[in-house]
Amino acid sequence: MKKKVLIFVCVALLALTVVPVINLKFGNTQKKVGEEWWSRSLLYNIDFALPFLSRFFYQLGISTYPNQVIIGKDDWLYFGDQYLNTITVGRRGANFKDVKAAKKIGLATKSWGQWLKLKGVSLFQIMLGADKSTIYPEFLPDWAQPVTYSITDTLLANVSRGLYVDTRLALIEAKSQFPEPLYYKTDTHWNSLGAWVAFRAFSMALSRSETDLRWLSVQQVSVSKVNERSGGDLAKFLWMKEILRDSEVSIEITSEYPIETEQYDFDTEQLTFSGGNPKVEAPKHPLLIKSKHALNHKRVLWLRDSFGTAIAPFMAATFTETLQLHYDATDPVLFARLVDTYKPDYVFITVVERGARGEWFENLPPSMFASGK
Repeated sequence: MKKKVLIFVCVALLALTVVPVINLKFGNTQKKVGEEWWSRSLLYNIDFALPFLSRFFYQLGISTYPNQVIIGKDDWLYFGDQYLNTITVGRRGANFKDVKAAKKIGLATKSWGQWLKLKGVSLFQIMLGADKSTIYPEFLPDWAQPVTYSITDTLLANVSRGLYVDTRLALIEAKSQFPEPLYYKTDTHWNSLGAWVAFRAFSMALSRSETDLRWLSVQQVSVSKVNERSGGDLAKFLWMKEILRDSEVSIEITSEYPIETEQYDFDTEQLTFSGGNPKVEAPKHPLLIKSKHALNHKRVLWLRDSFGTAIAPFMAATFTETLQLHYDATDPVLFARLVDTYKPDYVFITVVERGARGEWFENLPPSMFASGK
């Protein structure tokens, strides 16, 4: 570690000498009106060198953006502390502030469950996705290893029993059952296989109460191929998206009838896409997905994050309608409006564990926050 720090310092000092010469000679930066050529913002602008510096330090195991990306073992990359203090929270576990927030979330989610039941919603469930560091801690740097009892465990200890479906155990067990990885090495997300394992755990949990629902079986879902792909979002942060490689695990869903989907803008009712059963990026505006050959003729309001992208094909194969929206793009008023206008049979929320402790989940239903309770 000391050797790496010394190399980093030497390179930094060399850059302080060379960068001004390069910027003056080649004019790599644009001078603003009234800005002098000797200003620090011009002389020491290193944007042109960032891709090269990132590649150089990557070979030494040093991230040029440690707040965004942590370089783990065997080319595995992880979120840094810029995203909800992911690494620090993982290492220390919950503190008093976290426990207080967990209790607020417990009250809010219980209140939403009661409110939705009054609105005629049969079932309200939250699918808890797992951080990559939870499922693959062995590839984290030694100094970043998480504690045994995590902040997620603290959250689940303070919410209504049965409201959350915790997919972590299913994912951990599946690591030894599949030769393929469940998460991307260079991205923050699970791949299609990881999404299937999580969705399967979710369906098994719901089948205990919703006995009339039909679910995809393990015989209907299989790995069709594994291809090489370019790096993911974490590789992009390091300016190495086209250099680092990853694996794309493709999943095949077999059913009596091919699943053909249609996507509609919910507000305008305009058809925006039709054909096949693709992944769906987390929409910022309400997006209605219809699939007439799904297993169950049910309507689902699905608030989700980006971890729902790879789950979308399984949802479309299971329910004839899913109204999807990123939960960050909504608030209690919009949430309530969608329930009133769409009248879903079920309301599901999919959230990765680092996001599950966010302030959004402390929001109360309209009738409660309006009265100040």
